[in-house]
Amino acid sequence: MHRTRLIALLVTIMTAVGSPVFADGVSPWLPAPGAGFFNLSYVSQNATEFYRQEQKVQTPGPMPGQNLGQHTVWLSGMYGLSDEIAIDFRVGAARSYFGSRTGMGDPIPPTGGRDKYSGVADSNIGVTWRIVDELVKPSLPSIALRGGAIIAGSYTPGYINSIGDGASGFEVSALAGKYFMDRFAVSGEVGYRDREGDVPADLFLNVSGGVLVDNIGLSVNYKLVDAQSGLQIGVPPFTPGGRVFPLLEEDVHFLSGTVTLNVTNTMNLGLSYGEVIDGRNTSKSKVFSATMSYMFDTAS
Repeated sequence: MHRTRLIALLVTIMTAVGSPVFADGVSPWLPAPGAGFFNLSYVSQNATEFYRQEQKVQTPGPMPGQNLGQHTVWLSGMYGLSDEIAIDFRVGAARSYFGSRTGMGDPIPPTGGRDKYSGVADSNIGVTWRIVDELVKPSLPSIALRGGAIIAGSYTPGYINSIGDGASGFEVSALAGKYFMDRFAVSGEVGYRDREGDVPADLFLNVSGGVLVDNIGLSVNYKLVDAQSGLQIGVPPFTPGGRVFPLLEEDVHFLSGTVTLNVTNTMNLGLSYGEVIDGRNTSKSKVFSATMSYMFDTAS
């Protein structure tokens, strides 16, 4: 039961910060056949600075330093099909803002109010195959491979306050994780993402470490997104005001911390805070999220 609680807490920890940029990754620890979980998350991200290439400056506009914000609600989950196979999904809805320091003002539409800065965010569905189980081979970490499909949402892409890049595609990754003394856990994921059109491909890396103290989980999480090509802000053919933002070489280094409470055997609550600590052609976002996780077992 202690290890089951730790798995549930680490799953919540790994999915607590969930914006389109920061929501990569699932878990190398799979639910039992017939078991799974659902996560419901609210995410608020805001930025008054961004990286023009690698130089940190205030957000552009008639009043430099205005807030670039987005509020997103995510529903995600995973279900064990067998001892080695699990399926997962993530769907959400978002609304973005640009021009209000509080993030609650009206969005600024570049084309006279016809564009959509709210709607269904990019969705993700995937399959994870566990190839090594540390419960069977204690000398090794749990190791899994995942393939996922990205489905573009319903919004206007291309602008600084668009809620996504508006491109479908796929991603593949390898995951590994290890428990220590049934109290500590570390995990990592490295992967590749490619999307349609001229949206640059990404390499991504996620690393998490967590500890369980009674019913409270604590973790530190680092995420890296490294675009493999793309435009540079301020360098032709980049055009300010044009629909070019999905074409940027956007690199992100994101660090976050999470506190998770195991309320019952089936419910967890999590709070996360994170910041973009470095990057290229991206906003220097501060991200807060609150997550409720519900575990279930249809076989019990």
